[in-house]
Amino acid sequence: MTRPEPQASGTARRLAALGYTPLVAPLLQVVPVTADGTEAGEGPGSANGIGTLALTSRTAALILAAHPAFHSLPVAAVGSATAAEARRAGFTRVDDAAGTVDVLLDRLAGAPEPIVHMAGREHTGDLVERLVARGQRASRRIVYAMAPQRLPAAPRVDAVLIYSPRTAHVFSGEVTRAADSGDAAQGAGTSPWDSAAVVAMSDKVAAAMPGRLVCVASAPTEPAMLEALAAILPSPASAFAPAARGAGPQPSDPAG
Repeated sequence: MTRPEPQASGTARRLAALGYTPLVAPLLQVVPVTADGTEAGEGPGSANGIGTLALTSRTAALILAAHPAFHSLPVAAVGSATAAEARRAGFTRVDDAAGTVDVLLDRLAGAPEPIVHMAGREHTGDLVERLVARGQRASRRIVYAMAPQRLPAAPRVDAVLIYSPRTAHVFSGEVTRAADSGDAAQGAGTSPWDSAAVVAMSDKVAAAMPGRLVCVASAPTEPAMLEALAAILPSPASAFAPAARGAGPQPSDPAG
């Protein structure tokens, strides 16, 4: 499990219930930042004057959970996972864009302005730029960063779940480092991480690991990730049918 906490532990519990033995090894750690981009604990700035919040990650919703001044604002969330996290965080007016930025843009047409996109420092996409281009007042606040972490030593790794392109880049670098250092005392040039099967949430995630054989989930959701895992590494307790797929564009709802 390479996704950040607290999502990693939640997925680990689901994997254990399916009969797997999960290893929680987050490759990115969430670091809150202020609205001016400096790492500190002062929060995402003021809620005053904001018309609508746009959220494209669960982590942004988690960060805002500790700032109730924002919770009365309407929220446009990119997909169901982000929308659910926003509701758990305390937001009461949440619109779910069903997993695509294009739908999110449609939902934001006519939304109260200014629209503020709460995002991570390493965010992808051009939501704010597209809003401004069509004449809406919009801006972006960076409310968290993702700090790379090391892979732990492990005697055996059968499969790795990768949820984002950034995690994929960190994983590739860590696999090289582990092999060079002889991870888990297996000798230089070998590592259980290098031989493990990999399940990616999307084609974009898979593309960040060139040269590696990757099983891509049928949709950018956790159930689809677990289905794809069951397709390549069956578990006696798994009730999933195989759902791995080949290439093809898929909507994105980042889960960490």
